[in-house]
Amino acid sequence: MSAPQNNIVYGLNDVPPVKDLLLLSVQQMLLLFTAATFPAMLVKEVGGTIEEAGSMVALTMIAAGIGSVIQASRNRWIGSGYLCPNLCGPSYIAVSMQAAWVGGFPVMRGMIVFAGVIEMLLSGVIRKLRLLFPPIIVGLVVMMVGVSVIPVSVSNFFGVKYAGDSMAWQDVTVGVVALVVMVSANIWGKGPIKMFCLLLGVIAGWALALLIIPEALTDMNRIVHEPWAAFPIHDLSQLSLGFSLQLVVPFLVISLCGSLKSFGNLIAAQKISQPELKELDMKPIGKGLLADGFTTSMAGLMGGMAVDTSSSNVGLAAATGAVSRWIAICAGVIFAILGFSPKLSTAIAMVPGPVVGACLLFAVSFMILTGLKEMTAEPLDERKIFAVGIAFILGVGTGLVPEIFSRMPHFLRPFFSDPLSSTTILAVILYQIFHVDQLWAKLKEKES
Repeated sequence: MSAPQNNIVYGLNDVPPVKDLLLLSVQQMLLLFTAATFPAMLVKEVGGTIEEAGSMVALTMIAAGIGSVIQASRNRWIGSGYLCPNLCGPSYIAVSMQAAWVGGFPVMRGMIVFAGVIEMLLSGVIRKLRLLFPPIIVGLVVMMVGVSVIPVSVSNFFGVKYAGDSMAWQDVTVGVVALVVMVSANIWGKGPIKMFCLLLGVIAGWALALLIIPEALTDMNRIVHEPWAAFPIHDLSQLSLGFSLQLVVPFLVISLCGSLKSFGNLIAAQKISQPELKELDMKPIGKGLLADGFTTSMAGLMGGMAVDTSSSNVGLAAATGAVSRWIAICAGVIFAILGFSPKLSTAIAMVPGPVVGACLLFAVSFMILTGLKEMTAEPLDERKIFAVGIAFILGVGTGLVPEIFSRMPHFLRPFFSDPLSSTTILAVILYQIFHVDQLWAKLKEKES
């Protein structure tokens, strides 16, 4: 093992002893499990079956596991060589759900493949495009990712599936207990309790659901009868792809945002893994973005949901000092293998809705506040206030009063079809417009 540096216990290329390698890999993998509920939630939201939910969970797990291995592997063409695993991308939930409503799962899969291809193309130029995304815009995008998931979070948390449904006290109780456990463990817990607060909340909420919600016990009986191992694709129709022109703009935006998010995750992984570097080494970061885009497209082709790099796993590596890429490789292999277990994938697919809602509320809270923190990281002036304020008001308005934006000319509707994409596009354009005089002054200063 290389000499410890900056509290690093296992360095980038160190191979930990087998026992430590397995334990550290399982610890990393436990964080990936929390996001594995998102495909099941999406399938349930659009009226899919339990079989479809279990299959999508399994296929997404396999894609994320393979992607984690590719990302951590160091070769000539693809992969950063850092511990930066893949999980089901929460950033893609809103647009994936929109695609599933528009044209079913084939369109969703096709648009995910499209988004991955865009990210692969962006991998060579993302550094230049970053100039269009100063901290205040990046923070706004991160915040809007969380805002766009609020309707799904709240409806699941209260156990309300359709408009007009009544709330049951059992669902509300399960959601509240799960959220209280998560938040309490995160605020007051120490060590493993704090680290696995989300999983503790899931366990507590699910256990309570088994006691007071009859459907939860029925679902548990179904899990018991599932086989331990099976191939997750039951029908070739699960691999069919579609495409929708009206979804091009939302998926372009989310692909760009996802690329920027992974760009930041990979930079963080490099700084943590190689603290001796005086400046950024863009070559592995570019190959890491290529790997991320490839994995996203692969997930769509396989019939799964979009995957993305995980900032929480990078943070866990920093906290433990175990940054060895072999940990990510081992975790990825195990995660992919577990995707071939219907018992496990069905269990994830049947996590009670209020528990899933509590997970989303927990994660969205971090996402929104992280965005706000990034937005206020530098002083605000009138230019930034109006660029962000106007973009936020009009962007959120597409969700609050969609009937107004539906009256726009047809060619403008794609730009005002979704709060996340609308806010991002408007913020980037307005920010550049409101700073054009400063840019012009800089250009004239250089000429003189």
